Amino acid sequence: MIDTILCIDIGTSSLKAALLSDKYTVEAYSRQEVSGSADSWLFALKKAIASMKEQNPETGIEAVCISGNGPTLVADSGGRTTTLLWNENPPAAEKIHAQKYDTKSIFIPRLKLFKEIYRDEWNNAAYILSAPEFLIYKLTGTALSILPDERFGTAYWTQAELLNAGFSPSEAKKIPPFARMGSFAGKISAAAAIATGLFEGTFVFCGAPDFIVAILGTGTIFPGLVCDRAGSSEGINLCTQEPVFDAGIRTLPHPMEGLWNASVLIEKSGTRIFESQEKKEAVLEDFARGIEKLRNIADKNKIPFSNRIVMTGGQCQNESFVSQKAERAGIRIEIPWCSDAELIGDLILTRVALGDFDDIQEAAMCLCKAKKSYGNI
Repeated sequence: MIDTILCIDIGTSSLKAALLSDKYTVEAYSRQEVSGSADSWLFALKKAIASMKEQNPETGIEAVCISGNGPTLVADSGGRTTTLLWNENPPAAEKIHAQKYDTKSIFIPRLKLFKEIYRDEWNNAAYILSAPEFLIYKLTGTALSILPDERFGTAYWTQAELLNAGFSPSEAKKIPPFARMGSFAGKISAAAAIATGLFEGTFVFCGAPDFIVAILGTGTIFPGLVCDRAGSSEGINLCTQEPVFDAGIRTLPHPMEGLWNASVLIEKSGTRIFESQEKKEAVLEDFARGIEKLRNIADKNKIPFSNRIVMTGGQCQNESFVSQKAERAGIRIEIPWCSDAELIGDLILTRVALGDFDDIQEAAMCLCKAKKSYGNI
């Protein structure tokens, strides 16, 4: 029997799950469509587990790790859930955005919006959770909020900021305390075992936001390395040793201590390529310009720039398009052994937590490996 980690990533439109070994093998994989309701995530997980057991019934699950999108919010009110996806923009959002309060948080405006449009659900909720934290809570009974690194604190919240934004002390307590990515969250409860088919007592670990685990899972952990998160939309990410700033560049802390992540975003690239040849050509140009922009900012700041980029996401399945991207941008594109590298990122965090590696850097260097490449550079 091969021991694996059950790696789960909750996306906007699908839940992806895989049984990953540390031998670069995907022992089973399932992608399940989800709606805008958190209840659909639980149903999708149950279907995914059943599918993977059918694919490979002899594989053991050593532990579970969960990552996902944000700032999606879920209120759990005695078994009833209410969900506000990160990209929903109801009319009340304009009112919330017009309010003036001093914050760099991406969560506080969403929390205020949730309270505005779902007042009863907010008042009755025991907890307000983001996507991966909700699934962790349902599996283990542990309520927590995942913080990738202390430097992300300004993008999340502090108790003082919550109070300054108008939340009462009792409302602030609805938002669970922080736990670091990769930390132990709890064990599969008896009720969750019955609901999902997992074994009671299986360890569950905190993943991280999807873009963080994608960076780890592509091995983009040294300055100058680049990855491309290419799904329905796209983000090209450059690892830097110092924060860099320029028009069209979004800079955030990197999951590795002391490093930073500079990214170029390409909206709806994965959907536009199927709409028309003209829009497909526009996406190719956007990608080439994004690579060039990051290459220029690297040169300007004396940062090395790799001649290869590791790609993850649904666009990896379109081999012809990946080849065109490599040719247009003049760069080699590599596809990891699990093309949804977010799941490799979950594997890395879990293997470190279990003591199989000393740290994330060692785990990433051992577990990140390409299975295919495009381009001759």
